[in-house]
Amino acid sequence: MLTQKRKINTLYLFKNMKKVSIFFLLLAALCFSLVSCTDKEDDPGVTDEKGDFGTNPRSEVPDELVGYWLTGSTSIGSFWNYDGSYAGAAYEIAVGYKFYKNGNAKQYFYYTNTSYSCRSQILGYREGTVVFDTKNKTFEFFAASGNYRSYNSCQSQGNGQTKQYGAGDLYPAKKAQYDNWSLVQENGKSVWRIKLSDGSNLNYEKSTEPQQ
Repeated sequence: MLTQKRKINTLYLFKNMKKVSIFFLLLAALCFSLVSCTDKEDDPGVTDEKGDFGTNPRSEVPDELVGYWLTGSTSIGSFWNYDGSYAGAAYEIAVGYKFYKNGNAKQYFYYTNTSYSCRSQILGYREGTVVFDTKNKTFEFFAASGNYRSYNSCQSQGNGQTKQYGAGDLYPAKKAQYDNWSLVQENGKSVWRIKLSDGSNLNYEKSTEPQQ
């Protein structure tokens, strides 16, 4: 689906780059772009929400984690074309999760990259289940379905078409997993913090899910 060149190590990006508020707007645009957005009646506290969440492992989500969480990064330096024109940040990335009490979950993903004056973007959405281990502080996301849209400024065909994720991008081929998470209050905000193996933190802030 995606070339090896476009694949990135998200943990490396989160470690080295600063989070910026622009991703709240980017994920709002994402929800307008994808066909599988939720409606305003979708309450993360209920257990009968519609979707293709699959039958993979699940657990109840702790009350304090029910809802929508967002994190994002952008490259610090400005990126310029050879003709001197500004091409934007070299890359930007954002990931959001919406957790339901019954263990269903939605994942939102935005990534854009500038390489050799070509600007590429990916907007992704997946549905699945989660397992939270509150004793050992582990988290797992089992994606069962999803779709994505992509755009490349150097391509003339295929841009913006909705495509389904294949088996290689869903469980069991891929599974998101975090260890050593905690919930903290920081600057008046709720933060779901994951301690990475190198000692740095990956911080998801409690937010409002993009709506149509």
